[in-house]
Amino acid sequence: MGRRQNLTLHEETIALIKEYQEQHHIRYPGEALDRMIEEWETQKSKDHSQEYVMSLMAQRFQEVFSEEMKRLRLAANRSDKNTQVLLELMNGFAMDQNLESCVTTPIFESQAMKDAKQAVEERISHQRQKRISATETQQASS
Repeated sequence: MGRRQNLTLHEETIALIKEYQEQHHIRYPGEALDRMIEEWETQKSKDHSQEYVMSLMAQRFQEVFSEEMKRLRLAANRSDKNTQVLLELMNGFAMDQNLESCVTTPIFESQAMKDAKQAVEERISHQRQKRISATETQQASS
């Protein structure tokens, strides 16, 4: 049941209420205002529901990918460290041999370089196979 209330409203607010009345074929301004507030409350409730769902999704995403991101970060750090060590060793070798220039692999690739590339590719392939097997074993047990 409605209760009578005297209100002072801005002209813009009155115009919006009248526009809403016309669009929704509502006879009284009070009824239009009630419906506008109901719609606002419904929208506010939907917004909270969407925020909750988004927060659950973000949390689940973090749970699923945090371990993988940690592994990637560790691998990148290990690679960076190994690269820096190799650069230091190569610089020391070049200084020891008094090398002033370098023949790059596009010009000539030595058999040693070919062997090293093959060994690295095999090692990477082997590690990948171990990781796939571990993942399959883990999935089968769960």
